[in-house]
Amino acid sequence: MKSIYLLISLLIFVCPAQASPVRAVGDFALIDHQGVFHQLSQYSDYQAVVLYSYSSKGDATSGAVDKLSFLQDKYEGRNIAFMMVDATLGETRARVAESLGRHRDDIPVLMDTSQLVSYSLKIDRTGEVLVIDPIRMQLLYRGAIDSRAVAAVKKTSDSISRNYLDEVLSAVTLNGPEVPDVLWEGGQSISFEDLTSELSVSYASDVVPILEQRCVSCHRDGGVAPWSMDSHQMVSGWSEMMRETLLTMRMPPGQIDDTYLDNFTDVHSISDSEKRTLVSWIDSGAEIGGSDDPLTRLEAQASGWALGEPDLIVEFPAQEIPATGALDYKFIPVEIGLDRDRWVRAYAFDIGDKSVLHHVVAYTQDSKQQKQNSSGGGSRTNFGGYAPGRDYVEFDDNTGVLLEEDMRFMVQFHYTTVGRPVTDVTRIGLYFQDEEPEFPLSRTAIMNGEFVIPPGDSDFDVMARATIVKDSYLYNIAPHMHYRGKRVKYWAEYPDGTREDILSIPNFQHNWQMIYRLKQPKLLPAGTVIVSEGAFDNSANNALNPDPSQEVRWGDQVWDEMFIAWMRVSELK
Repeated sequence: MKSIYLLISLLIFVCPAQASPVRAVGDFALIDHQGVFHQLSQYSDYQAVVLYSYSSKGDATSGAVDKLSFLQDKYEGRNIAFMMVDATLGETRARVAESLGRHRDDIPVLMDTSQLVSYSLKIDRTGEVLVIDPIRMQLLYRGAIDSRAVAAVKKTSDSISRNYLDEVLSAVTLNGPEVPDVLWEGGQSISFEDLTSELSVSYASDVVPILEQRCVSCHRDGGVAPWSMDSHQMVSGWSEMMRETLLTMRMPPGQIDDTYLDNFTDVHSISDSEKRTLVSWIDSGAEIGGSDDPLTRLEAQASGWALGEPDLIVEFPAQEIPATGALDYKFIPVEIGLDRDRWVRAYAFDIGDKSVLHHVVAYTQDSKQQKQNSSGGGSRTNFGGYAPGRDYVEFDDNTGVLLEEDMRFMVQFHYTTVGRPVTDVTRIGLYFQDEEPEFPLSRTAIMNGEFVIPPGDSDFDVMARATIVKDSYLYNIAPHMHYRGKRVKYWAEYPDGTREDILSIPNFQHNWQMIYRLKQPKLLPAGTVIVSEGAFDNSANNALNPDPSQEVRWGDQVWDEMFIAWMRVSELK
């Protein structure tokens, strides 16, 4: 996978045909006006992607929407993807949706709020159309949509009408001759003032503060990231990869739809202005601009634990993982060793070997549960767990989870083999609070295990519903899917018939199983239904997909699938 991303990162974005014969296009990703994630490389089973420069305020683009809709119908079933991109500064999804009101709205409008994609693609006017080969990542055509549009700009008659875009798509689908670019000078000029400013970007003053705030917590010695941002030399060496991950939205990890950012805390995000600063610095050569390197002076984390030294560390027994084979879940009882009841305010995991440990879940068993003999770990209560990207969990103020003196952990391990034998020793660190909290927390789930994903299906929808039995506060949501997980969103349907959107993750990433913590707990009256809607990608376009030819069902192994979300709630007394 890394070699693929390195190759993509070396590709440059398209240059105007008049200036250079180079037609290479770099990968990019954007979210459309309806909150759906799109990435160019994920359309590699399409013959072409049509990308039209749109503006809700532009008269020149109004008629083009109907033309695009006509061509979309004409080429239905021939693997042509139609999209529009809006790079207008300050544009909103609501305004775009309203502008499309009298047109069909089945062509997504990609919201290029940072303008980085359009700028890199050299799209500087509305009304221009680009046709891209997503397999070879090459530009096939750019320019006017048809001769009538050109004639309207030049205010001349269009005696010989040509539909340039139609000709290009006909050539693509029928292996016809290439259609040369047609210069487009109409539409509205797109301002890229923030990207073309004469002011240079300072590494020390502009770049390093962004890295400190957005990146270094993971990109440090002992962090979850694969390399450390501990010097300019390291950052500049990885700068092209940084550019690619920003433009494809792979970083920061676990991003949620920006519409919901104000509702959550501790989520990974980066602003449009910060993206522009970083990419501008990289594109200008990623220079240090002097001898001072603030990254070398960053203080190392005082403790190897993300939240500092725990009050109690419980080490799990060493697990021997063979080189090959499919491994069943392991359930291991582990004594906690408490001398009294304790309230937990946070916990963290110190994973022995992340290459083999897919997840670990710590359940609790009181004295009664410990006496019950049953398979699969026995009767138990979910306490908390680790999955990639989720090393620690902090609970809200005045909340906590009770660990009783007589409890033990029943630890569930899920390992995958990596071609060599591995010994894993994992620990959990517990952080206590002295007082009983006002809002004790429990864990519940919303899930669906009855799905069957057909082979090759790139967008298989799944839904789940869970009813809240008692008045409760919702504190966080932790979605869980495996390799084919594509997207997921949540909303509440209240007893009075109203609906409230809670969270959307347009680009679910299996390697980052995050916990999304609300800034303010959400009151869920008894009878509220929490609805989850998501999708799986079982196609060859999914680089993580173990086998797109297989039908997929619920299962424990990572090549099976799950559709579940854990929720921390507190029932009101």
